[in-house]
Amino acid sequence: MANLTTLPKDLLVEILTRIPTTSMRAMRCTCKKWNTLSKNGDFTKKHMAAEAAAAAKEGEIPAVVLFNRSLHLMSVNLNDSDPSVTRRGNLTSLNETDNLNVSQVYHCEGLLLCAMEDNSKLVLWNPYSGQTRWILVKPRKYYHSLGYGYRSGKRSYKILRFLDESVHEIYNVSSNTWRVLGVSPDWYVDVDEYENNGVTVKGNTYWYAKPLDIISAGGEELPGFLLCFDFTAERFARRLPLPVDGFFEDAVVLSSFREEQQLAVLFQSINTLEMEVWVTSKVGPSAVSWSKFLSVDMAAPFIKFNIGASFMVDEEKRAVVVFQHGKAKAESGYRTCPNTAYFIDGDKGYLRGVDLGDRDMEVYSKVLSQGFAYVPSSLQINEPVMTEIIAGVNRL
Repeated sequence: MANLTTLPKDLLVEILTRIPTTSMRAMRCTCKKWNTLSKNGDFTKKHMAAEAAAAAKEGEIPAVVLFNRSLHLMSVNLNDSDPSVTRRGNLTSLNETDNLNVSQVYHCEGLLLCAMEDNSKLVLWNPYSGQTRWILVKPRKYYHSLGYGYRSGKRSYKILRFLDESVHEIYNVSSNTWRVLGVSPDWYVDVDEYENNGVTVKGNTYWYAKPLDIISAGGEELPGFLLCFDFTAERFARRLPLPVDGFFEDAVVLSSFREEQQLAVLFQSINTLEMEVWVTSKVGPSAVSWSKFLSVDMAAPFIKFNIGASFMVDEEKRAVVVFQHGKAKAESGYRTCPNTAYFIDGDKGYLRGVDLGDRDMEVYSKVLSQGFAYVPSSLQINEPVMTEIIAGVNRL
């Protein structure tokens, strides 16, 4: 009787392309033949297409969600009659010995950049292929972004990291080198208190930023704006407008959609609790144009989001799901709860909140929940080189 290892290749491919992404690591470890097959370009295209078709059939959006130090692959269904979040499994790296206590996660076209809780290392990771590159860094809490620029017509993936407004360094994945950038900003990004992570769209990263001198000469508070880092030019671009002025304690949250080709912004007023979501029709380092996607009054459910939240957009259903992080305060009076996904429909308003799971109280105020749409990628990461970064100098 034939077994899987002796089946014709075409039939074997047909069977293995039905294996879910969360089981790919186990498949690769089964035998050398399957491991080699899983890295074949034709197989990966067919497998990713099958995964996308299965998700679309069920009306689901694959998502990666960070909470309790771990990354979880989930399926988000924005069906207005019964919206849900279903956990498909934990994302694990290729090596059993890799200890992924993740405190920050950034994403760009299927690649994840994870910062570990002890701040001593980064890992650039393709969960689909299982490839990783570990980068040792001086233990200190930096903030990061992952993107790509172009050189001679080819993509070049890079990591930007910063400590405050005056310390910026950039890492080139291809050359495995860091370079200090000369930046003298007149703005700041509120990352320390709210984990205001940037969002990468078309290779460039965008943040909600505020003027360094936030009070005008006339004594009025100045609104925030859209800040872009251009990974091709390796510099911050000029300030870009947001569709709504955000002030102190207003929630202004960025996200990406259409496979990271367009930008979305969620705005919620601290005074009225009305929530608006705007999306771009054009976005780049030098220009942006906005249109309103939905507007919902959140005063009745009395739900307040903040800058550290994250959200996903479903254009077809005209709906969003907002992931609230772990710094919501019970004594504030708002009904917002940490580690919860909130479903909001553009026509029907607030639908429901879904608890993502038990909270690890040890990390309750340290590692914040974050969720984003995940599209698998067959992009290959070069062979890992362990690099220690001390004061901006490479030590191989």
